[in-house]
Amino acid sequence: MNTKTVILVDDEPAARQNLKDVIEGFDDLTIIGEASDGKSAIAQIMIKRPDIVFLDIEMPELNGFDVAKATQEINYQLIFMTAYEHYALKAFDTKAIDYLVKPARPELIIRSINKMLNQHAHYQAHISTERLILSDHAEQKIIEFNHINYIESIGRYRRVHLTQSGKHIHNTETIISEKTLDGFEAKLPDSQFYRLHRSYIINATRLVELKYQARKHFVRLAGTDEDIPVSRGFVSTLKARIAHHD
Repeated sequence: MNTKTVILVDDEPAARQNLKDVIEGFDDLTIIGEASDGKSAIAQIMIKRPDIVFLDIEMPELNGFDVAKATQEINYQLIFMTAYEHYALKAFDTKAIDYLVKPARPELIIRSINKMLNQHAHYQAHISTERLILSDHAEQKIIEFNHINYIESIGRYRRVHLTQSGKHIHNTETIISEKTLDGFEAKLPDSQFYRLHRSYIINATRLVELKYQARKHFVRLAGTDEDIPVSRGFVSTLKARIAHHD
């Protein structure tokens, strides 16, 4: 049986207990953590990497939307649970797949869980779980593709810039590698990573902006303010790929 892991986030102990009572009726779900505030929720999600998160919205210090934003690079299924209906539209601007208003009846929670379980196989099929092994001085680091933001060439070395979750896991913002860009390009899927310049490979899922200034094209990726150049010959290909994914 492929057991799915769950984290419960709610500042009300009674609400977490109601969820636990329902979830414990599913043999293929295991609760691996609970949090009563946004900061501890972010820490648990980052470290434990659950499959499913039940998330309250109104909590002390950081709310549920703050948690969702801070952990958006972690691949989990999200369901919001709140006492307020007016957050629904904003909730579905995140990656939430369901929204329940508390106190939710057990049958509604069960229906939501079944919805997540039915979507899980499809969801997992679209997640890159492949990895690179990079030598960083005396260490061998195992880097998930989704933890790479972009790679730049700096002289005889390459600098691998990590996403926020990658930084958290590896305790560093970048990794220096002697692997060539051609070597990276051969290992990384071209559906996800674009060699858009002789000195840069980007994770296209992180692309947030393509701009033209000073007669040159640049892209900007989530999590960085750096303008990454696009070679003239790749501009039309990049625009076509962006249009294809709209």
